[in-house]
Amino acid sequence: MNQSVPPVTEYRSIVLVDVEGSTKLLEPAQMEARKALYEILDEAFERAGVSEHHQVREDRGDGVMVLVDSAVPKVHLAGTFVGHLVRLLEEHNRSNALSEWLRLRIALHAGEVHRDRHGYGGDALNSAFRLLDADELKERFREVQRAQCVVIASDRLFHDFIRHRPDETGAAHYHEITVARIGKPAWVRVPGFTRLPESPAPEKKTAGPKTSGMTANTLFAGPVTAHRDFVINND
Repeated sequence: MNQSVPPVTEYRSIVLVDVEGSTKLLEPAQMEARKALYEILDEAFERAGVSEHHQVREDRGDGVMVLVDSAVPKVHLAGTFVGHLVRLLEEHNRSNALSEWLRLRIALHAGEVHRDRHGYGGDALNSAFRLLDADELKERFREVQRAQCVVIASDRLFHDFIRHRPDETGAAHYHEITVARIGKPAWVRVPGFTRLPESPAPEKKTAGPKTSGMTANTLFAGPVTAHRDFVINND
């Protein structure tokens, strides 16, 4: 009988990335989206100076879980890395029709994760995935049809790190929402847009079309600004 080995606990930054609407794609298109996602992620981490030695990755089919070593500043991830990711995504989508855009949901969190022989788990990871899959996040992302990605950060990560370095992280463009599944607030921004659409009200059984009080044209703020680079020394 195998003896049970207690899990190893590690403090990690958590980056989750998911391809929006991938389940609606035919298999060849799903694989193309998957290929593009990994190319963009690899290049974004490389440009941000975050080496493979500082990352643990797990494939999620239509997304990726990345656990980043605590040696990498969390502000650097929320600022420089996300900035490169957004710009690379824009470059990729520039040559495609709007209906063929790669659209990403990105969740940022940090906390203790537990590693055993099966992989990683723990409350911090559970919370991060609930942020990524929050209905409130998906609804707002759908409202801004020309948005290429949406970023959601945990309340703790925002208050402890992001808001203290606004020039690097774009903190002013984050907006607080409540995520029902975790019963806590979180902070959301749509890169390239200054405001976040309100959560859609429950649909009423009335005649006439449903309208939205906010459109992409009223939200768009122009291209994403550059972030200052921070290179990790891997020696």
